[in-house]
Amino acid sequence: MERKLFTLTEANHAIPALSRKLERLRDRFHWLNGNRQEISYLVKEYNIVNEGPVDQSYFETLLGVRKTLKEIEEIGAQIKDVNSGLVDFPSRLFGREVLLCWRLGEDEVGYWHDLEAGFAGRQPLPSGTTGGSGSEGEGQ
Repeated sequence: MERKLFTLTEANHAIPALSRKLERLRDRFHWLNGNRQEISYLVKEYNIVNEGPVDQSYFETLLGVRKTLKEIEEIGAQIKDVNSGLVDFPSRLFGREVLLCWRLGEDEVGYWHDLEAGFAGRQPLPSGTTGGSGSEGEGQ
């Protein structure tokens, strides 16, 4: 499957749905962290862990996390950090492939970075930027 390249408009249109999904993910991760099963050992002296089945609600929450991650993947967005709500959108700017960068709580996509740069290389989008999957000249 070919990777989707977002225009700035498409990325901004995805934000409301992504916000809801990221909030749901954060809630589920918080619940999972607070409801971890205690480790039990079959043979304590050799640290052989009893890997019995997990509680049904824990398992159902894990399945919910998996489903939500799949939904976000189908949108074409890339989750970089669930806790901070950091998401990247593949795009084209300046004649090359880049990532539009958005974080939960921001009203719209306002940043970008090179594929290798990550969050540390995040830069404000120049005014008039459209981003996209079309011509080489978009976003210049």
